[in-house]
Amino acid sequence: MGEIKDVLSSLRRGRGVRVCPECGSTDISPITMTGYISQPTYVCNNCGFQSTIFPEVDMADLKGKKEGRREAD
Repeated sequence: MGEIKDVLSSLRRGRGVRVCPECGSTDISPITMTGYISQPTYVCNNCGFQSTIFPEVDMADLKGKKEGRREAD
């Protein structure tokens, strides 16, 4: 039972953000909402990349990566 609680607590719904696989931007917008059968198409407003698949990253992980980039610069 403890394993199930660990898995459920690690899901943390609603805290993810879509990230562009090309430029890393989080400025993503859906351009099509076709219904139940097919997935919506998203577009990156920064570089123009379009796809049905944009990875969703946890906000805490994203903040850590941005801080690491600033320290490296």
